[in-house]
Amino acid sequence: MAIDEIERNTLVNKLITTLGEDPAATLMKTVWPHGTDNLATKDDLREFATKDDLRNFATKDDLRNFATKDDLRNFATKDDLRNFATKDDLRALEERMRAYVDSAIARQTRTIMLAMAGFMTALMAPLYAGLLA
Repeated sequence: MAIDEIERNTLVNKLITTLGEDPAATLMKTVWPHGTDNLATKDDLREFATKDDLRNFATKDDLRNFATKDDLRNFATKDDLRNFATKDDLRALEERMRAYVDSAIARQTRTIMLAMAGFMTALMAPLYAGLLA
């Protein structure tokens, strides 16, 4: 409960007459002028962070490991990425490459088969000519 200035002066005067001026001044220095309603209690102090609570927060050293704005200027932006192939582009490219490889293998196979047929014809022609003669 807070006391007003009149109550405080009355208390000081009674203390001076009872204890004397110096002891009364010493005692009044220890009395809170606005009462104990404004003093913080242990419950009030529990709401504040402790050193243990603050140990979980990042320090300047911890933050040095993260990228800065300057670091991010060197990375690609969304506009830069528009020039790269998408998954659909790569699938289409794969289909075109498969078709090309399939046609190249078929063309090569036809070429080899015709060459083998010509070679066999060239080899067999004298044999048939000798058998028929």
